[in-house]
Amino acid sequence: MNNKFDNALYGLTTLIECGSKQFKSQGSGFYYNVMSPKNPEVEGGQWRAIEGTYLITNRHVALPRINECEVIPDYFVFNLREIINNKVEWVPISLNQADLKQRMLLHQNTNVDVVAIKVDDLIIDIIRNNPNRKFIIGGSLSNDNLPSNSPLNIDVTSDIIVASYPRGFYDIANKFPIVKSGIISSGWGLHFNNNPVFLIDAQLFPGSSGGLVISKPTNIAMIEGKLMHCNEKQFVFLGVYSGEPVQQCAPFDLGDMTIIRRNSYGLGNVWYSDLIPEILNNNIKL
Repeated sequence: MNNKFDNALYGLTTLIECGSKQFKSQGSGFYYNVMSPKNPEVEGGQWRAIEGTYLITNRHVALPRINECEVIPDYFVFNLREIINNKVEWVPISLNQADLKQRMLLHQNTNVDVVAIKVDDLIIDIIRNNPNRKFIIGGSLSNDNLPSNSPLNIDVTSDIIVASYPRGFYDIANKFPIVKSGIISSGWGLHFNNNPVFLIDAQLFPGSSGGLVISKPTNIAMIEGKLMHCNEKQFVFLGVYSGEPVQQCAPFDLGDMTIIRRNSYGLGNVWYSDLIPEILNNNIKL
């Protein structure tokens, strides 16, 4: 695969599975790197240290709700990819309850449906202990891609894409996620219904929860009034997809039954990406 952005999605995204004897569930996730600060005294292709790698997903993916209570799954599995005989195969990494509790960081606002799970040491150990295996590692998602660090402009109606694994559906042969397009459909930078969320006009499905939401990659942009070009396509990390907003209507009593109507609008909730640095800085665990 020669397309550099396609390669980035290979390295960034993963299918997630978790469960116990009582339940099984599936979701999506992606990798986020914390990079060391740039050295302004060094020009050109400077090497920078990766200070941490985290698996990002929804809180409700990592801690599913059973009978309205959050449950810590007995097992939690995410994946790397490996090339074996010219085929791409999953390399599953499994965490037990204790591992997940130790590694998972939460937002101080318990309503925020985003968690960060520290995984850099696990990935490094696998690579270090298997030097002859061809792992697909990488991707370019880091704090550099946050809206506050990007010159690309974002506003309502901006084009977006979501990379995820809806209902566990994806390219099984190549282990490639499903990518869907849409637009930002609420005020960018505003908190929709007083939550740090914006809405996208994109029809998605269960299993896409925890999916990566970015601006549509481009190598041409208007920056500070000038038309600019970049050899590699650039994007802004916008947030984490978290399911469809549903409006619940008042119950309608028919005597022997009560009907509660729930309206949906083909939209999606996305938690703002700047929540992730807040999660990492506060270091709150279960």
